[in-house]
Amino acid sequence: MDYLKSKWAIWFKSLDANHDNKLSIEDMEISAKKFIEIQKILGDKANDNAGFDNTKWWNTYIFRKGPGVSLTLEEFQASLGESYQKDKAAFYQEMERCFSDIASFVAENKDRPIVEQEFAFGFKVFGQEDSAQVAKAYQLFKATKGQPNVQHIVDAWAQFIADDDASKQDMIHEALLL
Repeated sequence: MDYLKSKWAIWFKSLDANHDNKLSIEDMEISAKKFIEIQKILGDKANDNAGFDNTKWWNTYIFRKGPGVSLTLEEFQASLGESYQKDKAAFYQEMERCFSDIASFVAENKDRPIVEQEFAFGFKVFGQEDSAQVAKAYQLFKATKGQPNVQHIVDAWAQFIADDDASKQDMIHEALLL
């Protein structure tokens, strides 16, 4: 469980956009602004965004004590841990939905290849704006998967949040720790 908690702490930090050590509506609003920025940059490449609702996503997957209810790191880890311990398979499926919902922002077709710029935007939403680190992460994906596609990214994030096997290669964990 310690391995998962360490990964959940990394996820928490990436979601805590204002760096106040809690996940709040303000972080959700900053996230929404990042999605709008990315949509403008992607232009025609972006999905029409009809399938992604940032507020719904945060209320479903992040604010686990109730819509808009702020969480400390300890509360976030405890709520994820409770779901994980209750039913590991259901928790993994929930995390697959979580990241599939985000991926719908970029593409409905999960087999569509992701170019490095789109990959970088995905990390930007989660607070990783170090372009050199993101470039290394993209190369890590390419070395393992060939040209990454949307489904590869969804699968990698679900593994990062829900898989407790530290012996498996964890692409997102490696990417965030580069």
